[in-house]
Amino acid sequence: MNLGPAASLVIAFGLAAGCGGGPSGRSAAPRGRAAVTTSTAQAPTTSVARTSRPDLAEIPCQGLAPRTTYEHIVVVLMENRTWNQVGGAGFGGMAYLARIARHCAFYDEWTNTNPAQDSLTQYIGLTSGVDNPRTVNDCTPSAACSSTDSNIFRQVRLSGGSARSYVEGASTPCSAVGNGAKHIPALYYRGVYTDATGTHNDADFCTTEVRPADELDPNHLPTFAMLIPNLCHDGHDCPNSQVDEWASVHVAAILSGDDYRAGSTAVFVMWDESDPVPNLVIAPSAEAGPRAGTGSHAAALETIEEMLGLPVLPQGQLPAASDLRATAPI
Repeated sequence: MNLGPAASLVIAFGLAAGCGGGPSGRSAAPRGRAAVTTSTAQAPTTSVARTSRPDLAEIPCQGLAPRTTYEHIVVVLMENRTWNQVGGAGFGGMAYLARIARHCAFYDEWTNTNPAQDSLTQYIGLTSGVDNPRTVNDCTPSAACSSTDSNIFRQVRLSGGSARSYVEGASTPCSAVGNGAKHIPALYYRGVYTDATGTHNDADFCTTEVRPADELDPNHLPTFAMLIPNLCHDGHDCPNSQVDEWASVHVAAILSGDDYRAGSTAVFVMWDESDPVPNLVIAPSAEAGPRAGTGSHAAALETIEEMLGLPVLPQGQLPAASDLRATAPI
């Protein structure tokens, strides 16, 4: 932009005045010559208002424009609460999560996969969309207690992405030691499928994809991560105060990580059962709840698939599930 000669003089004077000379910072006139004072009309100045948004680590949801697709999705699963049991919608009884909920999306109504069943059914429903009659009553992984349905782990794998289940308490891969198998859905998938590299079984990837929680790096997240707290920190065996304290460390670490602060990550915090299920949808584009409409585990899975640019699986509860992208918005 050309501001004209007057403006050029002002700028040139400003630069000269900052250079050396007398104590005042002004250059002395040459000896034997009178100092010349030039009066120049002041050029109009243009004030440019600068706006800067808060750091996403401090306010993780800021109503920014939603991305077409996301690079990373993290799901954190908690246990056995309704909204009334966490201080009402918005987490009135949990200080850290309440602070996040003041800016981020949540739904007053959120249903699980099968209200008549326990944890395992809900975890399988959240990752496959299917109310599976074989994975019931929190059974132990086995040939009889397993799922051959397609699932989010397989979808991410086939797309060339990385899927991980980070298990708190575990010290070795593909293990439920220190936690509960019923809360680790990847242990139950045993479907056979074929891709360009050959024929595979979902179980073949257990060692690679089910890992100890201390391997989670908030600065280098996989495409899809499920973070599975132990039976105390997920609320199964301990009160809300310990769940909230855990979240204030581990969820906060994800929100402070490079990937979230880059705007390429979304985080879902959900409880497994007992409708209405407490829920929190965290993304830079999300707006404060409660949001319009009804959420569900199937809706969360459909939304995650779309956010990662994956096809929605045509199975179970997914064809009738709602898309949360428009209402959160994410």
